[in-house]
Amino acid sequence: MINNKSIVCIITARGGSKEVPGKNIKLIQGKPLIAWTVEAAKRSKYIDRVIVTTDSEEIIKVSKEFGADAPFKRPDSISGDKAKQEDAIFHTMEYLEKQEGIKYDYIVILTPTHPLRDEIELDLVIESLAANPNAKAYVTMIEAKTSPLHCNMIPADNSLANFLSEDVKLKNRQELPTYFQPSGSTSVIEWDCFVKNGSIFTDDSYAYVTDSISGHDINSVIDFKVAEVLMKEKYHSI
Repeated sequence: MINNKSIVCIITARGGSKEVPGKNIKLIQGKPLIAWTVEAAKRSKYIDRVIVTTDSEEIIKVSKEFGADAPFKRPDSISGDKAKQEDAIFHTMEYLEKQEGIKYDYIVILTPTHPLRDEIELDLVIESLAANPNAKAYVTMIEAKTSPLHCNMIPADNSLANFLSEDVKLKNRQELPTYFQPSGSTSVIEWDCFVKNGSIFTDDSYAYVTDSISGHDINSVIDFKVAEVLMKEKYHSI
């Protein structure tokens, strides 16, 4: 709780992963991947409750072992590769209101695939929302790895004739404007704002810029191996 605002953390975790089977419970630095996110949320100064929503009985079991609540198994209708995170959040909110009669002020939305995001980041993002009277949401952002000015579609004949604009061709990377992208590591939003908009991106959302290490997202075998190296360096240096 912060400024008398109650806070629930919802971690969305699918059981299926095509490139890294069993990704969310795969061991990394001696713990299941999801455990790092659960424990970070549990260490937060402000989060009152940590809930995992998943379609996997095994993830439910592991999540509970590390201190999270997992009061239900996510329905098949909002599970699978094409399932939207927003649907899982809405389902959890509906469960809390209808089954437990509880409604929180803030929702912290996390995924298990950012093991380098810690409770320090969580608390800073929560504090940012609590301190900004104009904000209803904060979303972590990182500097884009590739400028969108260096991106384009490729035509059927594979010609690169108009791939880059003349202005971009004449500039070094350092001369181009800095672009940002969502890191996916941490989002905090007012409960009522999410109900109204169904998204973390609203007219009242603000950016919390974080670093690429905290924002490291595991989507592939290579991502997993990089995370192992980064985590070994981070936690062995403490």
